[in-house]
Amino acid sequence: MHKRFFLILFWIFIVVLQSALGQNIQVAARDSELKTILWKITGLDCKQPSYLLGTMHLADAEWLLEYPEFQKVIDSTEFILTEAFTTQPEVMQPKRKDILKAIPLLSVQQYQTLDSFFVARVGEGIVGNRDAENMTVAEMGSAILTTLVSETTGANGLTKLMDLDLFHLYGKLGRQGDRLDRVAPTEFDSTNIAHAKNHLARSLNYIKNSDKADWNIYQMPDLDQTVAKFKKMDVDYQLDAPAMTVTVSDDFDFIPVETRNRNWMDKIIKCITTKPCLIAVGLGHLYYNTGVVSLLRQKGYQVEPVLFNNLR
Repeated sequence: MHKRFFLILFWIFIVVLQSALGQNIQVAARDSELKTILWKITGLDCKQPSYLLGTMHLADAEWLLEYPEFQKVIDSTEFILTEAFTTQPEVMQPKRKDILKAIPLLSVQQYQTLDSFFVARVGEGIVGNRDAENMTVAEMGSAILTTLVSETTGANGLTKLMDLDLFHLYGKLGRQGDRLDRVAPTEFDSTNIAHAKNHLARSLNYIKNSDKADWNIYQMPDLDQTVAKFKKMDVDYQLDAPAMTVTVSDDFDFIPVETRNRNWMDKIIKCITTKPCLIAVGLGHLYYNTGVVSLLRQKGYQVEPVLFNNLR
């Protein structure tokens, strides 16, 4: 049971690495006039408004629920779309015959780093450790991540994050939800050794600076300041500008963010045309003319920023 739980957490994390209703809500004429992380979607074949929320994976959702504008979104939507979470039956990946073990894929330096990490954290390394020797790439990745966040408090981007808070809230309200990303492969055989090594190297990269007091799973400096700025909704979306670089997200199978955004469109459109829903994804997915806001507008939908009164 524990192994399966950790694997689910591991898959959720690799996926995860990035709106209001009523007469009292004002919509800005121009995007640049407002500080907001919330967008209202209407037009075309939308029978009722849906909402798009830019989240931060290292923040929780409690502060946002204090705003009446967002509470109206919760009250008016029936379904939630997130990057990684679903109430639908789990789709099991096909079993590979010869799943690669993690330790033989490590370089000498990686082996030493991993052994030292586990010795420091749990008192037992991987040298001569039969359990560690039997771990697959996914199992080793989940062991690293769960060990890293075990001593954290508050949002950590893995077991507690804004997106998951909202998903759980909809569940408590008896509502359904679904993921936007497909299920990424987490087990590998001899046909994809290079891919397996990339996944394993990514897991080891999370260890960097983990002995520092301000460490976080995304290696983000000045985290408290970044979260505070996010809560003030001080965002420059640059919706008319192309992305400065093609941003490859190693948090989801090394697929560019722009490609993930495009891949989401069919499910988003199917949802907003059948029921009012909340789409909660990392804020970075809303930027530029390749972001979700711009892609929906290109499809002919009206996507307008929503005003929050009395930002704290």
